[in-house]
Amino acid sequence: MIDSHCHLEFKHFDGDREEVIDKAKDRIKAVVNSSAEINKARDVIRLHREHKEFIFPSLGLHPKRALEASDDELENFKRIIKERRNDIVAIGEVGLDHAQVRDPRKRKRCKEIFADFIKLSNDLDLPVVVHARKAMDETLRILKKHKEGDVVIHCFAGNIKHLRDALEEGYYISLGGIIFRSQKKYERIIDVLPHENLLLETDAPFLAKKKSDRSEPWFIWDVAERVAEVKGRNFKKVWESAGENAKKVFDLPIDI
Repeated sequence: MIDSHCHLEFKHFDGDREEVIDKAKDRIKAVVNSSAEINKARDVIRLHREHKEFIFPSLGLHPKRALEASDDELENFKRIIKERRNDIVAIGEVGLDHAQVRDPRKRKRCKEIFADFIKLSNDLDLPVVVHARKAMDETLRILKKHKEGDVVIHCFAGNIKHLRDALEEGYYISLGGIIFRSQKKYERIIDVLPHENLLLETDAPFLAKKKSDRSEPWFIWDVAERVAEVKGRNFKKVWESAGENAKKVFDLPIDI
């Protein structure tokens, strides 16, 4: 199994990062470690180089952080991403967050930055990992207009219509601990979501099954068990198909 989205570089792991990574290696096949801040990108790359066959980096910028960056900082970050093309497996997370960004002018700027990162993913022939919170309609419109190639919607928070629209485009849908927060809603989403489009993630250190816990990469066991329960399918089927999908979309050099 592969945790398709986590943040091992975050400060939450500063006290025991290597121990967490060692435990994860015993329980799952790989993790995709996704940057959300410019100043953490080098840490994400460093972790990959220290654990080359287990941690695979994706470089991006959370929409709120994108607003805090100057034009020069954004251009420099895109230059760093291009230089690290052979190390990374995706661009992201990038996207829109209308819960945290409420000002219309700032939302407009977020859309422009999002579109720029999508174009960068096209230029580098990499999938884009999308953050979309209370902004799924606009997110899908921008993706349809600009994206060529694979899309992963991380921590999917849309409704059934959004899901069907995303599936029609062939996008991958990544489910994590959020499925334990709104169980009725996600029962229907899980039921409709085909195995061929399913990815599993933890978004560690966030969204553990218990809100008080720090999430860790192997907590995808909990997510897989819940998906299998809702679908009425064998746990192994969910586990293996999500892993194969992650290997495919991120072009990971591992055996499932």
